[in-house]
Parts: sequence; structure tokens; C-alpha cells
Amino acid sequence: LRNKDKVCRKVKIIPPDSNLFQIIPCKKAKKTDKEAPQDVDNMSSKVAPGMEISFIVKFSPEAKIDYSYDLNILTEREKFVVPIRAIGCKAIIDFPNTIDFGRVPVKHETMKPVVISNIGEKASKWQLALTSTCFNAKKTEGILEIGQSEQLLFLFAPTEAKSYSEKLILSYDMLEAEVGLAGESFLAEVVLSKDVLKMADTYIGLTDYDFVKIINNSNVAVEFSWRATNSEREEKDKRDKVIKDLEAEETSERLRLEEAQFEESDEESLD
Repeated sequence: LRNKDKVCRKVKIIPPDSNLFQIIPCKKAKKTDKEAPQDVDNMSSKVAPGMEISFIVKFSPEAKIDYSYDLNILTEREKFVVPIRAIGCKAIIDFPNTIDFGRVPVKHETMKPVVISNIGEKASKWQLALTSTCFNAKKTEGILEIGQSEQLLFLFAPTEAKSYSEKLILSYDMLEAEVGLAGESFLAEVVLSKDVLKMADTYIGLTDYDFVKIINNSNVAVEFSWRATNSEREEKDKRDKVIKDLEAEETSERLRLEEAQFEESDEESLD
């Protein structure tokens, strides 16, 4: 404690009311001939201008946990607090910094196992927060004891042929860590045996057939469907446009009917 004032100041430390912390003066005050040893206040002293006085904080923990105490110090004109904090055992979660799925075909779900471990000295609850719809996890929270490990399954289901890069948040023991999620999607090599189907001339009322083969040259199973558009986005845009046109047509028809009813009511009032 240093006196930055221009006059001598008296400083007093309130002894901690906990047996975990003890304040010891670096130099004990000397008793005078008229003072008994029990009358000497080692926690109170006068400090000359520009001088300082030192105390030792003795900490005697009883367990490997966090401890907190606020030490009160009094002077002749003010009171202030010195926080004392002792950090006990902490959980340390071992987890990959990045989860890379590599190259994955479009609309093909790929799973990747990842191990999460507690290498600290304290059991901890962990939680994962994902914001992407293409990346997911089978399990997003749990509790790990000291030295325990657990395998998690992460899923990647891309919807477009492009590179993906997202973040997930790992939370545990009042801490947060960012983990990168990466993957690249490509169109699987699926081709048709014919680009154009030319149907033969057919008599009215009869039916003619032709065939086309779907050939999957990739190493994964592929689901397919026949559509009038090239992608789901294009199909959605087309569907939304049709719905919008129908709503506009319905609104126009409703206004026309209301105008017709209004004109009929005017004619009846004139009659």
C-alpha cells in the first residue's frame, strides 16, 4: 500500500473473517514500554508521504475449487476493496479445431466421427451450438467426467455444388471455443444414355415407346426425380411466381365483382 498523498495517512486492514485467508504484515509493529503485546495492532499503521507498507496474503485452501474474497482496507478518509481470487481445478475439453468433410456429392449425407475428451481436473458439461442447416450433429450436449471421452457423429448434407465453411460454438465451464466446419460439394457423375428422345411416327390412338437409361458413375447411391427445372431454387422461384400471379388474378377478380355490385346498387337506388 503506497501513500501518494502529501500528508501522513493511517491505514488499517480489516482481518478476513475466513480461515482460508490470512493477512501478515511484512514488518511487525514494535510495542512500546507502556503497551502490552496484545495491544499492538499489526493490521494498522501510519504511512508517510511517498512511502509504502507491505502485507503478505496467506492462502490455505481446503479443496481444489475456486475461492473468492474481498479484502477491506480503511484509511482516514476512504474505504476500498482489494479482490482476492484463487482459481481451482478447471475442465479442459480436447476437441478438433476444424472438422473437414472433404469432397461430398450434392444431396448426399456424409457422417464423420469426432472424439471429445475431458483432459482437465474437473467434470464439466459441454454444449454445441450450430447455426447451419447443412451441418448437424447427432448429439449437441453432454457431461464428461475427468479423463472421460465420447465419440460424436457430425453430418454434412450439402444442397448445392460449392464450398461450405461454417462455425460451431463449443461451450463448457463458462468458456467458449470456435470450431471450423468445412466441406466441398460436387455434382455426382450421373448421365443419361440419350440426350434427346426422338419418338417414331405413330398412328392416332396408338402408343409408341422409347427408353433412356440413367447411368450412375459415382461411388454413392443417388436419388433422382424428373422435374421441369434444373434446380430446387429455380423450381421454387417458378412456383412462387405462379402463386403470385394467381393471387394477383384473384385480387383483380374480387375488385371487379365489388365494382359490379356497387354499380347494381346505384342503379337500384336511382329506380
